[in-house]
Amino acid sequence: MQILPSPELRAFIKHYLFISSVAPLANVLRIFGDGNTGIVFCLGSTLLSTDQDKLPKTFVYGQITDHKTLSANGTILLCIVVFHPFGMNSLLGIQGTQLKNILVDSQDVLGAEVQDLQERLQEAESTEGMAYILDNFFRNKKSINLSLYPMVSSATQWMLRRKGIFTAAELINYTGWQQRSLERAFNDAVGLSPKKLGGIIRLHHFLGAIRNVKAKGEFTSLVYDTGYYDQAHLIREFKNITGLTPGSYHKIENHLAVNVVLFPDENIQLQVKTDL
Repeated sequence: MQILPSPELRAFIKHYLFISSVAPLANVLRIFGDGNTGIVFCLGSTLLSTDQDKLPKTFVYGQITDHKTLSANGTILLCIVVFHPFGMNSLLGIQGTQLKNILVDSQDVLGAEVQDLQERLQEAESTEGMAYILDNFFRNKKSINLSLYPMVSSATQWMLRRKGIFTAAELINYTGWQQRSLERAFNDAVGLSPKKLGGIIRLHHFLGAIRNVKAKGEFTSLVYDTGYYDQAHLIREFKNITGLTPGSYHKIENHLAVNVVLFPDENIQLQVKTDL
């Protein structure tokens, strides 16, 4: 389920995302980049890293350029604050490259008050109640950095409208900025170069296009429609970001979100509930 934040926060926070799984013995999650950053509140079982170390109950993640595999022993209940690509930098003043490809305890970023926030979310009786609590928290957290925000925000929206299909020259022409300045601004505000962000946007456009496709063989025409040179180009880009092939991703039945999939396990009878 997704709930929009209050209007004054929508320029920075894309949505609040709620994910749950029902009655598993164990879960293996594959998470890959979608161009956004976020804060994860684990309200159910604690997530584990690949080496079985426990992750913090609340953690911040930056841009993910490839993929991560996590696990949980027990019921998953996640509340995720999903920021726009530039949102965490603009709202909280966190440099884009600071958290790239890492997960950090939220207290190291937002201070000890996160523990109180976690407890209030845990006690909330509904997702709407959690969204209200988060709205109040982030309204009072504003340290907005607008120095690069207008250009990066506008360029990001342009890239989304183009579905990630554009050349460097077209982006330069749209923004009026030189490539080196664009690279610096995007790395500071987003944590990715425009080219890398465009590639992730293009991949997610492809994922949207195959959502209702039943057979792998029907992918072929969509390869070119979504901006890939050929099937080999798609597979290479797909594996770099997700760690999976398009076919194996499509076969997985349990998608908790577009970029969060639950690996099937023949030894686990799993029923997944999601309102996405």
